[in-house]
Amino acid sequence: MKAATQGPKPQLHARVKPRFKISWTAITFLTPAILCFVLFKYYPLIQAVYMSFFDYKVINPPGKFVWLDNYKYLIDSSEFWNAFRNTFAFFFIYFILTFWVPIVQAVLLNEIKFASKTLRSLYLLPTAVPAVAGYLLWKWLYNPDYGLLNYLLHFIGLGPYGWLNDPAMAKWSIVLPGVFATGMGMLIYYSALQGIPSENIEAAKIDGAGPWRRMRSIVFPSLKFVIGIQFISFICGVFLTFDPMYIMTGGGPASSTRTLSMLVFNSSFKEFRFGVAGSISFVMFVIIAFITYLQIKLTNKD
Repeated sequence: MKAATQGPKPQLHARVKPRFKISWTAITFLTPAILCFVLFKYYPLIQAVYMSFFDYKVINPPGKFVWLDNYKYLIDSSEFWNAFRNTFAFFFIYFILTFWVPIVQAVLLNEIKFASKTLRSLYLLPTAVPAVAGYLLWKWLYNPDYGLLNYLLHFIGLGPYGWLNDPAMAKWSIVLPGVFATGMGMLIYYSALQGIPSENIEAAKIDGAGPWRRMRSIVFPSLKFVIGIQFISFICGVFLTFDPMYIMTGGGPASSTRTLSMLVFNSSFKEFRFGVAGSISFVMFVIIAFITYLQIKLTNKD
């Protein structure tokens, strides 16, 4: 007998995967942060750019439309260029004295196995002190008449120094407290170091690589991404720094510590020239964005 004829086989349809999948969980968690950025970051920036084209009046906003007159005023203002130079001077001083400190601290703590938790806690303790209280304390330490620093230096035949009263020393004196307040940065680098496989370090030791060679070939390349992110944060932090200059010197002596952020404050809340303050804020944004762009491009090339 012939085999019974079989009916047509059902066709199997391949399941088409969607091109993209919406993660509603991620959207739920990101929405509050995005709203905060829009309300407290991007909206004030847009508002500052808008105000920069007006002789802005708080009582009768927005005031007279002046187009680019506020920016022309900045170009002709010696006060602006002095603050511009001071801001970049602070940037280089902060970079020399503070940027590399948490990296060195993290590497040393990563090598120390005894009481490492205690040492990490000690490094983090200064972050518990409010910044304003810390700057006031340092202002007392720097006092040329009854400050502790000149008192201690007197016993070894040094001083007295003007510290905050000397234009040549004021910038360095303001930056110096930042050397002792790098706990959070150190913790970030330390966490990144913990992610380096120990097998790589042990293999390098077996191959005869010394401490510096291991740092150059394994440790620093592993920290490259974290250093890049921290550098961008460092740029923004330095250009927007306001508290130490305002509390310790008020921009003096002889405007040697007056930065762009202080100029924004003085222009808006002391002189009530909100249009000028908006133009300075936009210039600061352009500078930070340009330096950040260059840093990202150079990092991607490597």
